[in-house]
Amino acid sequence: MSVVSSLGFIGAGQVAKVIANGFLSAGIIKANQIIVSATSNTDLDHFRNIGCNATDNNKLVMKESKFVFLAIRANVFHDVLKEISPVVTRNHLLASLASGVTLSYLENSLPDKTRIVRVMLNSAVQYREGIIAVTRGRFARPKDITLVHKMMSPVGYCVDVNENSMAMVTTLMTAGFMYVVIDALADGAVRAGLNRREAVKLVAQTAAGAAKMVLHSGKHIGELKDSLCVGGGSTIAGINALEERGLRGALMRAVHDATERANELRSNGTW
Repeated sequence: MSVVSSLGFIGAGQVAKVIANGFLSAGIIKANQIIVSATSNTDLDHFRNIGCNATDNNKLVMKESKFVFLAIRANVFHDVLKEISPVVTRNHLLASLASGVTLSYLENSLPDKTRIVRVMLNSAVQYREGIIAVTRGRFARPKDITLVHKMMSPVGYCVDVNENSMAMVTTLMTAGFMYVVIDALADGAVRAGLNRREAVKLVAQTAAGAAKMVLHSGKHIGELKDSLCVGGGSTIAGINALEERGLRGALMRAVHDATERANELRSNGTW
């Protein structure tokens, strides 16, 4: 059963595609209940091909749907918000997907008391294994947050965060660090004699299984690690090598530096 009667996307790029694919695979909305606008027919073709409604008219999206994702790049927000402002009402709930555009900027650029949330997510939502961070605007209602969670939870883990923490949470959500770790472990397996395809599959599946153990076993992550470290065994030898080469510190620094850079990009903009 659909959570909403209609859903709009202003912007038809990769983020919009990822979310729409996730919603459709989870069965929380039908393709013909989605309307998407963009200036590029190439982007819109994807949505037409899966049965969604497509248009180049942003105002039409606002007219046809009360829940609208703003899936556009930060540099076009000014023009798009100016265009849709005359048709935004208090019946609309807008969800911004732009990492650097603050709630205050959005609220100051739209009619008074517009209901807005910021939603940040990673691409795994298309496989229903994503992370979704939600920040509530001043005029968003409690039932709006309930609706966002109801929409997003079927495609991943949905969490409410303070806007000041959004840069850090977004950094943690990125799979970029995980890809590097998986790739490095696969390289080690290849060096030891395994073929590349099998090495990547083995490591990726191990990572997926380890994540499920952390999420569902109820055990502390240190306990899970210790349970695999037999005295004088191979696992503790490998972990010792990681500790000697500073893996923990490197990953901690990666989160710190990525968060700092995200904050710099935001402060250097006009948001």
